[in-house]
Amino acid sequence: MTAPRRLRSGRGRARGQSLAEFALVAPIFFLLVFTVIQLGIVLAAQNGLVDGVRSAARRAATYRVNEASFDSTVWSSICTTIEDEISARLSDRVIGYSPANLDRTITYEWEQNPESGDYFLVAHVSATYHNPLYVPLIAAFLDRSDGVVDDQLTLTASEQMRIENPALDTPVSTAPPC
Repeated sequence: MTAPRRLRSGRGRARGQSLAEFALVAPIFFLLVFTVIQLGIVLAAQNGLVDGVRSAARRAATYRVNEASFDSTVWSSICTTIEDEISARLSDRVIGYSPANLDRTITYEWEQNPESGDYFLVAHVSATYHNPLYVPLIAAFLDRSDGVVDDQLTLTASEQMRIENPALDTPVSTAPPC
């Protein structure tokens, strides 16, 4: 009869040992799990930002820009369409997207073709998004990586595309920034 008592008491100690081991390992395990989740959210936001800027640059390259385009009503329509393209892409792809966290710049610049000497237009689209950080302990580490402690991680993307306007011997007046 003494053997079963030893087995029972040994099992009880094993359960207590498992609980102690779990108490030691669980915080590290959950820290790793939440780190992976937060990094996944950040990488998805960066991917969405790059996609939005690239799509907006494609949209900006479709416009035939000339002197008539610089009229304030036409130009504001062009700029609004391009800005809406970035916002639409980000709202679809970024978790917790807020338009207030997005800063965007859209410019057109004349460049000279070195082979022919003709001028062509290039659309530059860049955006900065202040992505919120959701996991507090992980946010303490990630938040400092952009140089500002504000519970947000600053993500940036830029793209440029050539506009296939007819070649010009001299550039037309400079396009105002959007």
